[in-house]
Amino acid sequence: MAPRSPSPCPFSAPSMLKNPDSFVGRKEELKFIENQMTGPQPTSVNIVGPHKIGKSSLLWHFYKRCNRHSNNSSPYAVIYLSFQDGECQEENSLYQKLAQELSKVPIIQTKPSLVTVFQAPDWNRSTFAKAIRLCEEEKILPVLCIDKFEALFQDSYREKFDEGFYDNLHSLINHSSMMLVLISIEPLDFYRTQNKLTSSFFNVGSECLLKKFSEAEAKKLVDLPQGNIVGARPALTEKNQQLALQWGEEHPVRLQLAGKYLWEAQQNSKSVKWAKQQFQYQSRKVLELQTRPKRPQKLGQWLRWLFWDVPFWVGNLTTGFWLKLDDLFTRITGIIVIVVLIMFVRGVIPGDIVSDFFKKLLCNSLGGLLGKWCDG
Repeated sequence: MAPRSPSPCPFSAPSMLKNPDSFVGRKEELKFIENQMTGPQPTSVNIVGPHKIGKSSLLWHFYKRCNRHSNNSSPYAVIYLSFQDGECQEENSLYQKLAQELSKVPIIQTKPSLVTVFQAPDWNRSTFAKAIRLCEEEKILPVLCIDKFEALFQDSYREKFDEGFYDNLHSLINHSSMMLVLISIEPLDFYRTQNKLTSSFFNVGSECLLKKFSEAEAKKLVDLPQGNIVGARPALTEKNQQLALQWGEEHPVRLQLAGKYLWEAQQNSKSVKWAKQQFQYQSRKVLELQTRPKRPQKLGQWLRWLFWDVPFWVGNLTTGFWLKLDDLFTRITGIIVIVVLIMFVRGVIPGDIVSDFFKKLLCNSLGGLLGKWCDG
């Protein structure tokens, strides 16, 4: 075992990575977004990717990087906000929050006309558009980095952000008065179709699809803090680095989780088996139990959904009751549960057999906890 180290764990998951010492890779994606911003005509960007692939961390890093390198002569006013913020749940409050963040940017503070306009007490669609166009007159490009943009298409938001909201944004970005860098799980056009929207806003901009890490990026992550901190060495032993690569499968959050629990095992003289159990439980919890699998449209997708995705989801619900099962056994358990329920609903088997089945299933897993009920 490696000796205890006073240095903190360099791995962080599953939350957004705000510490630059924990952020690795994504150089091509960062360069792509910067090129859209600094080109002859700024082009808005939609960063798209599955849950927990690192979209928020990329957006935050881009925002901080722009502000680290900016000065009072920079033409870019880059700000960040998330639709998880309670201050952004209505259109006018969103404009007010954007104005507050823009007013803090150094280049904005050097322009008396902009200082005045961004101090306005009340904000609406018209006042926001005027403020952005005044930035354009001062040769400043507001770049709005907005996380969790898909929240706008939830029921609680849809009534408050109508087509006029999107048309207003479209007008501003179409005239190069403003640039947006938006994060969403699906491409914007998906939400347009799903919600039957017609605004041209959804047809403007470039798409940046976020995927797993490359082999080199994955290796750099398990080598942390080496490479990100001058003179630092890898926190994990060579053997544990290889294990983290195997478990992580080049997925950013899985790699972070693998590194985190291997580091904890290393520091506290715990076994690799313990680290793997913690990793498997947390990775399932974070990546696979966030939402119920979406219902597909085609027959082949339906079969996969019914006999592969849903069984794993159902089986994982069982692991939530402290079962430690391999993935294959988890899916088999899920399939058996689904088949029994279908047969019960169709009247093929009576209720007492179903109740006995679930009692045995629970007692095999939790017999020690259920005690006399299982003995009865």
